[in-house]
Amino acid sequence: MNRVFNFSAGPSMLPLPVLEKAASELVCYGTSGMSVMEMSHRSPDYEAIIQDAEAMLRKLMNIPDNYKVLFLQGGASTQFAAVPMNLINRTGKADYAVSGQFSGKAFKEAQKLGYDVKCIATSKEDNLDHVPVVTRDMIRP
Repeated sequence: MNRVFNFSAGPSMLPLPVLEKAASELVCYGTSGMSVMEMSHRSPDYEAIIQDAEAMLRKLMNIPDNYKVLFLQGGASTQFAAVPMNLINRTGKADYAVSGQFSGKAFKEAQKLGYDVKCIATSKEDNLDHVPVVTRDMIRP
């Protein structure tokens, strides 16, 4: 089942009570006496936050138990390196469909890291105006 989420609902997507709670917890999360930004990622308070966030994501997005949920720091550009470093381990291979600037940058970053990467589909010839068709037979074992 494919799900599409539209996160471009406008400038104030979150209800005011949610923003107010986040603002108050920026200074002191719960009864911890510190901001979330000050907590160790190994502390019990922070671990509870991550476990709750994962449970809510799994429910909201219907993520099965046999899928991992990764919480990774850094912006999108950081992930262009972090994803292949963490997920291309067994075969050292990855196949990319390049449909825009970010997927193109991700493909180039994986190449720089020395992985066996292949662009199996692209819409570059059409100015990256669509997602190219990818069929199972295009993907390497």
